[in-house]
Amino acid sequence: MLPRILRPVIARAVPLPALSPRLILLPIHARCLSTSIDQTTSQLPSSSEVVSPPSPPPEPVDSPTETGLSGRGLLPYFVGKNNLNNFSVYELSKQGGNRKITLLKKGEGDLIALRDDIREVLQMNLGDVSVNSRTGHIVIKGHKRDQVLNFLYQVGF
Repeated sequence: MLPRILRPVIARAVPLPALSPRLILLPIHARCLSTSIDQTTSQLPSSSEVVSPPSPPPEPVDSPTETGLSGRGLLPYFVGKNNLNNFSVYELSKQGGNRKITLLKKGEGDLIALRDDIREVLQMNLGDVSVNSRTGHIVIKGHKRDQVLNFLYQVGF
């Protein structure tokens, strides 16, 4: 006799309970939500009153942030987050632990400008921060994960 896991499964037909047509063909009530204000006839202005059209809302004024950068929408680059809503910033050790690097992934747009901004904030030399053009990663010498995350939060990502 075959073990239970290898035996074929036999499915038995089970009759479905009789459904009444009333349960299937219930009317569907559509609800429309609106942001406009409903006015009743007692609140409507008379024809002798002149109603001026609503004025357009004022346009927002862009103001620079504390770091001197002008906000997320005006930056030439974007740094995405992973599915856990975290930035993809990793600390790696290469060459037997002698070479420590920080890797910033999911950068989009002008990565050279992102590299320059990171270099300025971390006060590093030009050769210490580089862009891998094939993968789109920013490579930073040393373990600088906390400083990079702090920079990204200050910019507003």
